[in-house]
Amino acid sequence: MKVNLANRTIWYVWLALLSSVLLGGWTIAQEHHHNEHPKHGHHKAHHGGVLNVIGKCEIGHIEVRVVEDLIEVWFVGGGGDTDRSVPVQAEAVVLNVKISEEHEQTLLLKADPMKLAGENIGYCSRFSARANWLKAIARFEAHGEILFKGIRRPLVIKYPEGYHPGHGIE
Repeated sequence: MKVNLANRTIWYVWLALLSSVLLGGWTIAQEHHHNEHPKHGHHKAHHGGVLNVIGKCEIGHIEVRVVEDLIEVWFVGGGGDTDRSVPVQAEAVVLNVKISEEHEQTLLLKADPMKLAGENIGYCSRFSARANWLKAIARFEAHGEILFKGIRRPLVIKYPEGYHPGHGIE
């Protein structure tokens, strides 16, 4: 019986240590996740772009990525739910892009549906456009409007810093 009791005690100690390591690791992983995107607290831009709040953070975001002459945007969830696509009912998104005090451009982003997600033109979360002038600028501010979650909402995009009213970055 003494061997059985000793084995049981070792088993309980091992289980307690394993639980501590696993729970401790989970807490560390949570803390790391909250610090991944220092410009916007715990929110992460999952496509490698920058997040811009739509209305309030809890409502949703538009993620913006610019590579050379290509601009891509994704409509995503609010709060920390930025990995969830939110399709909008639109075939295109029009943005008025302010490049400098004297210079503005209009940009028409066309629906670029994610077919595997069941999206199509007119019900889509991803939009894109190409414009040669994008290669020549490092930053811009853009404004537009979109029907997002059933309500017409203004879009404010600040690139590359993002737009986060209420988070000290505006």
